[in-house]
Amino acid sequence: MNTKAQKHTTVIFRYNQDSIKQNAFNIPILKVLGSYTYGENSYFPGKFISFYKKKDYSETIYDYSFKETSLAVLLDLFGHENFVIPGDTMIVNIKGKASRRVNNFIVPWNYNLTYEGRNKFVYSLFDSLAYLTGDLRFNYLHFNKTDNVEVFCKKADSIYSKQILFLEKYCKRHNIESQFKELAKNELHSAYIANLIRPLEGIESHTINDFSKKYRETLLKTDFNDPSVYFKTSLYNITAYAYTYYVMSKKKLGRDDLDIVSLYQTIKSNYTDSIRNHLLIVELTNYLRNPKIIYPSFDSLLTDFKSICKNHLYTHCLDSLNTARKALGVKKYSLQEAMASQIVDTKGQQLNVKQLFKSKPLLLICWASWCAPCLREIPDEKKMQDLYGDKVDFVYLSFDNNNKLWQDKLQTLSIKNGNNYILTDYFTSNFAHFYDINSIPYYLLYDKDRNRVEINDLRPSNEGFKGVLDKLIR
Repeated sequence: MNTKAQKHTTVIFRYNQDSIKQNAFNIPILKVLGSYTYGENSYFPGKFISFYKKKDYSETIYDYSFKETSLAVLLDLFGHENFVIPGDTMIVNIKGKASRRVNNFIVPWNYNLTYEGRNKFVYSLFDSLAYLTGDLRFNYLHFNKTDNVEVFCKKADSIYSKQILFLEKYCKRHNIESQFKELAKNELHSAYIANLIRPLEGIESHTINDFSKKYRETLLKTDFNDPSVYFKTSLYNITAYAYTYYVMSKKKLGRDDLDIVSLYQTIKSNYTDSIRNHLLIVELTNYLRNPKIIYPSFDSLLTDFKSICKNHLYTHCLDSLNTARKALGVKKYSLQEAMASQIVDTKGQQLNVKQLFKSKPLLLICWASWCAPCLREIPDEKKMQDLYGDKVDFVYLSFDNNNKLWQDKLQTLSIKNGNNYILTDYFTSNFAHFYDINSIPYYLLYDKDRNRVEINDLRPSNEGFKGVLDKLIR
C-alpha cells in the first residue's frame, strides 16, 4: 500500500480564446496505465479553481493531488507524454494547431504546448524528443517478414542510441534531476525493447535464436520486474506484457486455450505480486471483453487469480465483467442449422457442411491462414493423411475472411486441393456458434455413421490422436 501523503499541484492552462477553447478550457491528465487501471479512475481527478479572461489570453486553473512523481499524458488528441510532480506549479501555454508531421514523424496531438515554471524543461522533455525521433508511443519500427533481422535490430539500436544521447545532453543542459532522467531512460529502453521484439510477432515470425548474440542477450537479460518503474511509466508495463508473450514464453503462443494457460503460468511464476496481478488482469480482461472467444480454462484461471490477488479493485472488476458477460443472452443453435452452413471450395462452388460426410470417418480441421497454432499442426496432419490414406477423410475448413489469402496459403503449404473449403461467415456462422468455435485450430471427428467422436481436445501432434483414429477404422 502506498502511504505517501498527497501534495497539491496547481496546473494553469493559458490560451487564446476561440471557437474551440471555450471558457474554463483545460486538458485532462490521463494516468500512466490509462484504460488499464481496472477499478480506478483512469484520469487524475482535478478540482476547478478559477477562470480568468485577461487582455491577451484566458486562463483556467485546476488543483490536483499527486502522491509521487510519475509519467502521465496531457490528453490532447492522443496526448503529450509528460510528468506529474507533487507540490509543483505547472503552467501550460496552449499554442496554435500542431503540424501533423515534424521531421517526418507523426505528431499525435492537436496543439503545440510550451511550459513555464521551475520545471518547465522537465515538462518539455518528451515533446522535444518527439520532434527529434518521433513520439515513443507511436513510432514503432515496422518489420516485414522479408527483412533481415540483424539489419532491423541495428536500425532499432541506432534510434535508441540517438535518443539516449539526446536525453543525456538535454538533462545536462537543463540540469534535470536524476528521478526524471531515470524515468525517461526507462521509457526509452522500453521503446527499444518493444522494437527488438517486432521480428518475433506475427504468423510467420522469427524465434529468439534468429537474433545475433548481441541482440539475443539484450533481450534475454531484459527485466520488467520493478514496480517503482512499472506503475510510473507508459511503455514499461505495455512492453512487459509483449515481452512475456514473445520472449519469456518457452514456445510460440497463439490464442487457444492451452496458450492462454501457458501465458498465465509464465506471468504468475516470473513477476512480483503487484506486477504479476496487473499483467494477469490484463490477460483475463482481454478474454472477458471479447464475447466471441471461449476458453474452457477461464473459470479455473479466474478462481486461481482471486486466490492470489489481494487487490479488491481488480477482483471486483473481473467479477463485474464476468457477470456481465454471462448475462448476455446466447442463442441456441441446432445441429441441423450447423450442417446447413454454407461453404465454398477452391473453384468457387457452393455447398453446405452436410455434403462433406461420406461413408467413412471424417476429421474436420478448422483453421485459418493467419493462425500460427494452426500452421504448427499442419506437418502432423499431413503425416496422418499419409498414414491413413483413403480410410479417413481429412477436410480443411478455413475460417479466413479473405479468399485470396486462403488460396495463397494453400499453395504455399501444398495442402491437397480436393479437401479444402472456406466457411462462409466463419466465426459468426451457425456452424461456429453450434460448436462454440471461438478459437482455432479446432478439430471435429466423426465416425462413418456421422456421429461425433469425443477427442478430449487432442490434436494430431498429441500422443493418443493416432489411437483414436485406429479405433474408428477397425
